[in-house]
Amino acid sequence: MTQDNSKPVGFIGLGNMGGALAMRLLSPSLMVFDPVPECLVPFTEAGATPASIAEIAKSCDVIFACLPTSSVTEEVLFGAAGLASMMRPGQIFVDMTSGDPAMSRDQATRLAQQKILFVDAPVSGGPRGAREGTIAIIVGGDVSNYERLLPLFQKISCNIFHAGPVGAGHALKAGNNLLNLICRMASFEVVSLLVNEGVNPQRAVDILQKSSGRNYATEITLPDNILSGKMHQGFSIGLMHKDAGLALGMAQARDQDMPIGKTAFAALEKAFDLHGSDGDMSLVALDYENLTGARIRP
Repeated sequence: MTQDNSKPVGFIGLGNMGGALAMRLLSPSLMVFDPVPECLVPFTEAGATPASIAEIAKSCDVIFACLPTSSVTEEVLFGAAGLASMMRPGQIFVDMTSGDPAMSRDQATRLAQQKILFVDAPVSGGPRGAREGTIAIIVGGDVSNYERLLPLFQKISCNIFHAGPVGAGHALKAGNNLLNLICRMASFEVVSLLVNEGVNPQRAVDILQKSSGRNYATEITLPDNILSGKMHQGFSIGLMHKDAGLALGMAQARDQDMPIGKTAFAALEKAFDLHGSDGDMSLVALDYENLTGARIRP
């Protein structure tokens, strides 16, 4: 069964990432909610319908949410006047939060007792990828639910992947972000070395991007957000700390050592202490400038 695109679709959480994702679903039948009124403005101006959580639960067969953490998802679903108390059998909740796979599996189990369906569908590629429709959507859930949601996912992006059962999407996203952190820290470290060896930072990144050391940091982070002088990627140190910490927690639960991940995470914790949870991940480059004396920014 596929989703009837004429039916209302709900979207809860219109922050930096959620807003960009929800905008890809924009239509008069899109019902949106965010506790911050300013986040609703571009949607109401573009013709979407602002609604309460209760109205979304009553009207929408498919409800997306993109929230800061699985703990916030827990509150939205099962807190006082939460969605779960108002949803009906057959509705589907799509959690696009970068969440905890263990919590997702537990939430799915409890919703299943009410015959409510749960799919985790975190994304990777940043706000730019969300705006351009190229972001990776990493889906965990039954194949039948994945197929039902596919027409809606295809409105958001051309890059959609079924990762496995419930929780697989969130597990893969956490692992991806730990790998992103490792590559980012390593790239800043190596570019700092090259600058100190007399290589122009822009030239270093251009060549690395065409070489075997290329990664997201050489492709996007360094050219778009650091070499440009913008120093803003739209992804906070706190969110990276949460996601990478989830991945290391998964490893700890399985008694798997992650020495490279732990080293990168330790560097991130220093940045957390310096710049705070709300600091942009691009600011981590400043720490390497101060540590090595290499000027990476213009």
